[in-house]
Amino acid sequence: MFLRGLRRRTGRPVPELVALFRSIIDGGRDFHPIASDFLEHFMDGVGTSRTMSLRWLRSFKVIKKAERKNQRRFERQLTREAKSLHDGGSSWLHDYWDARISAFIGTELFYVSRMSLLRSQGSFVLTRDGPEVRVSGTVRHRWFDPYDWDRGRWVYIPRHGFVPIAVGRELVDADEARNFLMESRHVQTLEGRCVDGRRRGDANFVWSLARTGNG
Repeated sequence: MFLRGLRRRTGRPVPELVALFRSIIDGGRDFHPIASDFLEHFMDGVGTSRTMSLRWLRSFKVIKKAERKNQRRFERQLTREAKSLHDGGSSWLHDYWDARISAFIGTELFYVSRMSLLRSQGSFVLTRDGPEVRVSGTVRHRWFDPYDWDRGRWVYIPRHGFVPIAVGRELVDADEARNFLMESRHVQTLEGRCVDGRRRGDANFVWSLARTGNG
């Protein structure tokens, strides 16, 4: 996460801060509609969690990179587990991995969530038949981040320049806005095989995205 900035106050009247964030919402709808929508939800003061569009979220390379990082971690575990199986034997593997995500400055994801986390929980079964071990299972991914304007000192917003993070904190303190949780979930299936006597790179794993209602 970003280093916690100094908790300086802006010294500006709350109505002025409200007007600033409302102008950011209106001015960003044509360029960053998702970011504007989430900032508006923050300003509406409801505080209910919001589910991200999976298609939109996975359109950013940093999200898929985090997903692939966790996939590789599982693949390494499964390869090691496969080597320990006796002929005709089977075993289960359950584990989870966390991948931290830093959005690139200037992307819309940056204005929605600068730092976030992808938690991947996997459950797999391995079965050996002679020199070959068959692998299958599922991984449940959960991306999440609190929308709280609570990290860093400022953020650059087009047409508004450098906006202090303290603005968001002051609006929450004044009950003019409320923090909320952003999250998205999706499931992937895995089919693969590991063969004795071959290099690690010859192990074959195929990941598929399961259909969900979170578009």
